[in-house]
This record gives sequence, C-alpha cells and structure tokens, in this order.
Amino acid sequence: MDEARLPTHVELFALQPRVALEDYTSPSTFAARHRALAERVDLLRTRDEAGRPRHPALAVWPEWVGAPLELLGHVRRVHRHTTVRSALRRVARAEWWDVWHTWKELHPPTMVECLHATLASRVHRVMHETFSAIARDFGLWVVAGSAFLPDNRLTADGPDFEPRGARIFNTSHTFSPEGVRVATARKVNLLPSSEDTLRLSPGRPEDLTLVATPFGRLGTLLGYDGAARPRTSKEPWFVPCAQYLDAWRAQVVAHPSAHPGAWDERSLDEGLLGQLPALRHVRYTVTAQLSGELFDQRFEAPSLIVERTDGGATRVLARAEPSLADEVLHALVPACPA
Repeated sequence: MDEARLPTHVELFALQPRVALEDYTSPSTFAARHRALAERVDLLRTRDEAGRPRHPALAVWPEWVGAPLELLGHVRRVHRHTTVRSALRRVARAEWWDVWHTWKELHPPTMVECLHATLASRVHRVMHETFSAIARDFGLWVVAGSAFLPDNRLTADGPDFEPRGARIFNTSHTFSPEGVRVATARKVNLLPSSEDTLRLSPGRPEDLTLVATPFGRLGTLLGYDGAARPRTSKEPWFVPCAQYLDAWRAQVVAHPSAHPGAWDERSLDEGLLGQLPALRHVRYTVTAQLSGELFDQRFEAPSLIVERTDGGATRVLARAEPSLADEVLHALVPACPA
C-alpha cells in the first residue's frame, strides 16, 4: 500500500449486546439483531464531505454470541428451562435422528460433543452469513464474537461446513471489509467450571494468528485467554496468550469476552488492562463483553477500549456501565505505524 494513503486514524468499536433467548428464534432474527448494532456503529463513524467513512473501523462482538444458535428452531421448546444443560438435552431429544447419525460417523466421547457437532453446520452458516454481510455492507473489519465449532472438513472460507471430528472449540472468525473471512482464532485457556462442563477442547497457542490491516497488526484473544495467570492451581497448561501475541508484534488486540457470574473489579488487573503496561507492541485492546441473562448464566462485566500510552501507562478510552440496553463503545485513535 502507498505510504501516502495509509490511514492516520482508526475507529475502534466494542459491542455489548444484552443477550435474549428471542434473538435466536431464526437466522433472520439473529441477523437483524446484529445488523441493528452495526447500524449504530455506522452512525458513529467519522465521515468526509461526501459522506464516506474517513477512517477504517474495527468492530468487535462478544464471546459466546453465536453459541445459542444451537437453539435455532427450538426456542419455544426450551423457553421454560432454567439451565443451559437442560435446554441442550431438550434440543438433543428433538434432533435425535441427526444426533444418532453424528454419533455413528464421528464417535464423540459424550452426548454434549455429539450435539455440538450435529448442529455445527447451521451455527457456522448463520454466523458466517451474518457477519460477512455486516463487514461487507458497512465496510468494517469485524471480529465476530464466538461459537462452538469443530474442525471444518471443507477448506473454503465460505458458509458451507462439514465437521471433521467431534473435538469442539470456542471459535472466533475475523472478516475484512470485503466480507472475506481472513482469520480464525480458537480459545486456548478454558474457563474452569464453565467451559469444561460444555465439553470444549482447548486450542493451541501456536495457532494464534495475526492479520495485517491498514491500521496495524490485529490479533484476537477469547475471554480467559486475556488473563495474565490461571485462576486455580489445577491449570498447569495455562498459557499467557497476550504475551504470545505481543512477542509476535501484535498492535491491536480484539478481545471478545463473556464473563459468567458476579463481576469483580479486581479482574481488570488480572486481565488485559493489568498486562498492557508490560507489553511492548500492543497499543490498543478492544474488549467486548456479553451482558444480560440466559438460563442460569448471567453476564455483568464491562466492555472496554484501552490504550497503552507512549509512556507505558494505560488509558481507558471508553467503558460500558451496567445497563438494561445494548451498549456500543467508540474510540477514534491514531493508527499504528507499519
């Protein structure tokens, strides 16, 4: 790219939707819900005299936003359930024929993994079609939260999906402003007593990726991967993923997250905010949190956009407060040098 045409600034957005079961009634309901958030992003963008966006923009959706897509077609069946596990069991009974075929073909170790693999093709298609279209139609770099997906047997970066096996990963895709999927991130560190009960498998730290963008090198960390240290003494394989990305010279870190349970402000010091002063290359972090309640899960943590200053200090550029409505955080900042 011609240096004279390199952008001077980038607009960073952290989206904090309030989750509701009704958002997952159908693919069109889900798409409309998130396109409405993208429209709010579009209204906040800085524009030139002709009305065109003046700067590139990155929009980050929260972790787990695609996980309840496993309930597509079953919302009426599960709306009275009180736990995620009981809702998934009800879905498994309704999908018994496809679940049996998955069990026969892939031999998953548990019924939970079997259900995830059975539903993966529809979950992937809705996630891909929704966020690819948002990225293309609104001219955004999009980090599309996450969903629970196995390996895709198909190599094309499109909406088609066939599970290669039954190992399930907490997976996030990044889309360019052309609507092309340019990166896939898997969560490396699984949250104790939460994601392990969902029978997810950890990703590998060597699979963390960087994307070259006009505003800097972009990496993605999911939830607990933004932590500096393990929460318990029973996690010997914990990986400080932020240090990995910093060693690979990441400049912007997208951090889709979903913090189940009561929020403690001390968690900020243990996460990216607390680590940022010690990092050498990461300049901005964009943490997008899920909020609200779904079955027995409650999400309260605040979304943040944070900058590491030239002096090595941290500056919170935007923060969401507890709210009954969706939040969209916005910060206009200098682009990172090439």
